[in-house]
Amino acid sequence: MALISDVKSEFPMLRTPISLIIDDWTFGYLGTKSDIPLDLEFRRASDFLIDMIGMGRDGVRGKISLVPYLTKPRGDGKYEIIGCVSRGLKGIPGERIQWMLRLIRDEASRYFDITPEVLTHQLVLDVETGRLMDETEWEWSQRQSLESLTMYIAHALSVLREAGIIANGVTSPCNFGVEVEGLYARAVLEAEKTVNNIGLTWYFLHVEPNKNVPFVNPRLMHLDDDDGEAVVSVVSCSSDCLARSRVEEADGDIHKIADPWISSDGKSGRLIDLYNDGAYLIFHTHWHNTHRIDDDTGFRALKEAIHRIKRNLGYNVLWMRCSEIARYFAASKTFKPELHESPGSIELRLNSPFSCPNFTFSMKTSKEIRRVKIDDTPIKKATGRLKPNSWMMREDRIYICTNIKGQMKIEMTPSN
Repeated sequence: MALISDVKSEFPMLRTPISLIIDDWTFGYLGTKSDIPLDLEFRRASDFLIDMIGMGRDGVRGKISLVPYLTKPRGDGKYEIIGCVSRGLKGIPGERIQWMLRLIRDEASRYFDITPEVLTHQLVLDVETGRLMDETEWEWSQRQSLESLTMYIAHALSVLREAGIIANGVTSPCNFGVEVEGLYARAVLEAEKTVNNIGLTWYFLHVEPNKNVPFVNPRLMHLDDDDGEAVVSVVSCSSDCLARSRVEEADGDIHKIADPWISSDGKSGRLIDLYNDGAYLIFHTHWHNTHRIDDDTGFRALKEAIHRIKRNLGYNVLWMRCSEIARYFAASKTFKPELHESPGSIELRLNSPFSCPNFTFSMKTSKEIRRVKIDDTPIKKATGRLKPNSWMMREDRIYICTNIKGQMKIEMTPSN
């Protein structure tokens, strides 16, 4: 009888990954009327960033969009370009923009991935002439080639890079690329390789709010084991609970607004349902819903939801940036175990095309394990909670948490 069987990946440190996605942010509101002073919009964008940094300091992790170009409607119904984040905006002093960019680079990016969404989140930008075209980005995207999508996405990544921001993924405005998703996924990869030399990337396009769908996990959309390349689709599990219609329906009561995500007692809500089903917990909202021009009700409701998550789920969830989730998911789907047993010892060789911190896996064992070595170095046996670079037994399974990279050798010594 084999001592070891059923090797499989687990959540990192046996904690459910959770991530908050914020869409549509840039240095002003998207598509608003020109009678709102841009200076006021910039101040609200600053308020948002400072508030999100505060959430990050409290442990929240996720993704924030930074739309590279800000456009506004003119009186004739046409749109005009106000500017881009790396080169300045009309009417906003350059030192204020540089202050905002420093906040993003020096602090916000510690807690949140910063991605483009894609160039304008409005009309298509002709990247060669710098002019807006009479078509939305999402309509245009559905009939593009790999080459044209790559060029467009690469331009967005380049603008953020000019501002000192390395975007490791991409956000779709509306349903950008959904009808040509295979090409879109490849275009994200090719653009990331060209601009940022990144071979494991991700994008946010899909939302799955259907309560009848019990698992809403990321999806591995492209894989090249030999070159160590992958593209992961990160999926949100719910609709935006902070949308204006939701807020009005709840009469501005932040407790009622937060309920669809998670109830006060932690017994119901979309996040609780998926947590109980063993799924990733990725949810999203939009910055214009957390920080309206004259109202912070949405942000207060979001803080209430975060507080409920901490109070009811606590250590059982692990806040992660979307890029960390993408890396973990890719590693979990591609690692290859190879078992070798001999009298008195068990050797497991792991091979992964992707490095991954705190990678956790388990296996069934017919004997108690008393010692574990990784690449000839003993690791600690955990008591209570699984920690980085440790192992533990639960009933008839052994759980191991370690940083994986390439090939690794795990030696387990069973009890006599």
